[in-house]
Amino acid sequence: MLSTPPRSPVSDRLRFAIALVWPVLVLGALLRVVLYVAFHDGGFAPLTLLAALAAGLGFDLLYTLAALTPVFLVVAAFRLRWLERPLVRGSLLALFFTAIVFDAVAQYYFFEEFNARYNHIALDYLIYPNEVLGNIWESYNIPLVVSSALGGGIALAWFVSRSLRGLTLGPWPWRARVSAASSVLAACTAVVLLLRVLPADITSNRITNEVAQNGLGQLVRAFQSAELDYASYYTVLPRDEARARAARVLGFEVPSPETLQAPAGAFRLDRDSGRTAANDAHVDVVVVLEESLGSNFVGVLGGAEKRKDHTSLTPNFDRWSRDGLLLTNLVANGNRTVRGLEGVLCSFVPLPGDSVVKRPRTDVATLARVFGSAGYATCFLYGGYGVFDRMKPFMTQNGWNEFIEQPDFPDDAFRTAWGVADEYIFDALLARQQQAHARGERLFATLMSVSNHRPYDVPPGRIDLPRSRQGAVNYADWAIGRYLDQARAAGVLDHTVVLLVGDHGARVYGAEQIPVASYRIPALFLTPGDAQRGRTYESLCSQIDLAPTLLGLAGISAVTPFLGRDLLAPSDAPGRAFVHHNHEIGLLTDDTLVVLGLNRESAFYRRSGRASSDLVRVKEQDVTPAMRELHLDAAAVFQTADELYRSGAYSYVPAHVLGARAR
Repeated sequence: MLSTPPRSPVSDRLRFAIALVWPVLVLGALLRVVLYVAFHDGGFAPLTLLAALAAGLGFDLLYTLAALTPVFLVVAAFRLRWLERPLVRGSLLALFFTAIVFDAVAQYYFFEEFNARYNHIALDYLIYPNEVLGNIWESYNIPLVVSSALGGGIALAWFVSRSLRGLTLGPWPWRARVSAASSVLAACTAVVLLLRVLPADITSNRITNEVAQNGLGQLVRAFQSAELDYASYYTVLPRDEARARAARVLGFEVPSPETLQAPAGAFRLDRDSGRTAANDAHVDVVVVLEESLGSNFVGVLGGAEKRKDHTSLTPNFDRWSRDGLLLTNLVANGNRTVRGLEGVLCSFVPLPGDSVVKRPRTDVATLARVFGSAGYATCFLYGGYGVFDRMKPFMTQNGWNEFIEQPDFPDDAFRTAWGVADEYIFDALLARQQQAHARGERLFATLMSVSNHRPYDVPPGRIDLPRSRQGAVNYADWAIGRYLDQARAAGVLDHTVVLLVGDHGARVYGAEQIPVASYRIPALFLTPGDAQRGRTYESLCSQIDLAPTLLGLAGISAVTPFLGRDLLAPSDAPGRAFVHHNHEIGLLTDDTLVVLGLNRESAFYRRSGRASSDLVRVKEQDVTPAMRELHLDAAAVFQTADELYRSGAYSYVPAHVLGARAR
């Protein structure tokens, strides 16, 4: 009887490595099928799905090999007799595959919320575990998810263990160990080099690209692009040309040739943001940033989201819109709160990478700096902890003298993982306004709400909708109406300019590289008197335009570097908005979206008008000269903004100081 020859320790080590990899590839393919079926836009295209599966297999293989390199090195360099024990080996495999299954479930839920694989938002989830883990626990059935992942992991481990019966690692001489470890390192180097040259996109459809991608790979990209150097990755113009073009596009007086040649740090863009002389009247100013309030929820803006009885989710906003100036075509800077904060409060375009709120500079032009210089007390109110998204450090270093956060609210205040319910923040705002008025001090206050966010849990008895996104919107609107009604009854609105604005839309949807259809947000200015009552502004505009407009309505004359324009000042300039999504930045007009991507790539989309959400990708041969000019305009603005920020020239310097410097 012939005996079976013993297996080579090399072949068994290779067999163990393969047993770790192939289930990851199968699970990745299954996840792609689920994601495509659940979230594809347009008609179901089998060939598109096959392309996503093929590309995804390559991405998964490369990233899995890179991620498991430490494991492969250990297997290559050590004897590991304990791996021959079925119970030990099976337990380790169960832990590994449980983590893989859990990650697949997490990616599904993330995609459901953001129409994307892991990105900068997921990165923040790792940086701020207190809010995020609490939010996840309150929003999802975590025991069920974990137990399901555990069950799936154990089942996979049992199946894989059967294929590893008789695993014999055998004697492992040092020469073989060195050779095997060297081979692993060489393979890892080849994998990393290949990942660096592979294109990130397989098609012009953003959702298909996200389906094809690997979650771990996208998370790595998000980490690497936290603070991208614009000049290294995006379209760059000669510096003088970029400065001059940016000034023209943004509505500044075009600097002289001598000024255009000034070194970085000495070059500034400044203009008077006020339309009237300084206002000596006691006019307070309040900015309310509403979490995730997209135009699709707002009845007066024709929002598609309704209650079951087809009535508006925002009856209070709708009612109050008749008393103020309503912006009907406002586009957010991006889909993150920090993008809304930098757009509204800093009048700054969204650079690639992190928002300026999360970057390290501590001298940035803000509304609080301008109002503080005009003698206002400044206050920021937030229902959560200010450490999140680095809000408190940024605000307190850039003009807000008082920061009210979660520990400052009553212990019995209703709260979720994100912070206290909106009504408590508004109560604190109203109390602070009344205190300021009693002391005869002018107040600039900023409020950031939290309730319109998962887990969508709100105080009982406030609304009649169940716990849901629609219910959270309805409660946020209830809190707005309650605050405004109380402020009017107390006489506070008689001396206050109020801006209500969404920080971004509720979720991302759309196949474009920058899905601007989901970026529409409401904004409403309320002012003392009847000058703005019942008015609408229908031109396309950007969050960066709100700060100059607010200064004009408050009667504050100040020379600022704000990149936005006063929407109420006479102008023949067409509407436009500067937008951001992941690594892409862009410029949106009534009929065109130009996108600037990594590696100096660009893309163009056409639409029928500013009210249209249907954008069609323009083929390269069909790009018009006007579109090329728009591309240069966008590049000039972002390039110059990046220069101003990095050189420290995007700072607020009072007019008398600027004049002294000029002399």
